[in-house]
Amino acid sequence: MIQPFQIARGPRVRFGRGEAASVAEEARALGMKRPMLLTDPGLASAGVLEPVTESLRKAGADFRLYEKAEPNPTDESILRAKAFYEGHGCLGTIALGGGSAIDTAKAMNMLLANGGRPSDYYGVDKPAKRGPAFIAVPTTAGTGSEVTRASIITDVERQTKSSIHSDTLYADVAVVDSALLAKLPRYFAAGALMDALTHAIESAGSPKASPWTEALCMQAIASIGRHARRFVGDPADPEAADPLALAATLAGASFTNTGLGIVHALTHPVYSFFGGHHGTTNGVLLATVMRFNLPAMREKYARMAPLLADPPEAGALDPRDPGAAEAAIEGVRALARDIGIPPDLRALGAKAEYLDRMAQEAAKSPTVRTNPVHATAEDMKRLYLELMG
Repeated sequence: MIQPFQIARGPRVRFGRGEAASVAEEARALGMKRPMLLTDPGLASAGVLEPVTESLRKAGADFRLYEKAEPNPTDESILRAKAFYEGHGCLGTIALGGGSAIDTAKAMNMLLANGGRPSDYYGVDKPAKRGPAFIAVPTTAGTGSEVTRASIITDVERQTKSSIHSDTLYADVAVVDSALLAKLPRYFAAGALMDALTHAIESAGSPKASPWTEALCMQAIASIGRHARRFVGDPADPEAADPLALAATLAGASFTNTGLGIVHALTHPVYSFFGGHHGTTNGVLLATVMRFNLPAMREKYARMAPLLADPPEAGALDPRDPGAAEAAIEGVRALARDIGIPPDLRALGAKAEYLDRMAQEAAKSPTVRTNPVHATAEDMKRLYLELMG
């Protein structure tokens, strides 16, 4: 018997190489008379913005460029973006970048409609109104933020990561164009795809998972297992970039319905104390957390095992084999090693004297509630210690 479930609406998605050129058409359809093009400083210098800006210029769009989105956006940076939007009389937002730029746009849009500060809305379903028209254009194959209902914010005063979850945060349209991934540095390409893989595996293990979300997860895992190594070697290769871009979006569409697990609970304190790239930290943690969750995930991991094997070996793995679940964990570990994910937390700058505080913070994460195995602060510390190398 299939248990009842619900699936959130989400944005309309345009997927395909060259689809970035459709942004002006979509902006016009949404009534964006003076859109704010929100991005981060590195993308313009790398030439990644060109397909979108060219599209807007050809259409005669009177856009305003804001290039100050921060990695892991702070509440203060979101207020600065809002001030730019209001000060330039913008009408509509186009967010181009990774999860940080898109999360900045989500939170900014929410404040434009509801007022106040980001901290007024931390938690679930607090904003009452949708913001102005909003298009999300991802430039990494990782966060899936273009299709999620959440914005992750670094709260400067509280010195922690917090989040806002609401249907009012959804973009109107997500334009997913894998050609925008072509200039990703190897390190960021690897970290981003490990973020997407973590989303898919954790979503599959959530108690809120359904046949619908599980289908999305398994397709995402299959694409990552098959194409990740080739993609990191050459993000411009369409045969690898297309399925990786789609995998990230599928995983995002899944976890926005299910929630995540304790990989994310453990990752956020690592950033709070030592900084670093979110997806890379997920990649360091993922296999170890999978082993912690193994008692509740043996059947699902066994089905993942052929999808995660290095392609020449995939046919030799049978999900019915008694060791298949463990093979999935080793498949994740081998993939992380092959694409250059650091081997442990010490390589990310973590220090043992902070682990007690990090574990306490991790145990407070809402993702603990959607992890397949309950984890205490003591469990979190043991996992950190195991990964200190």
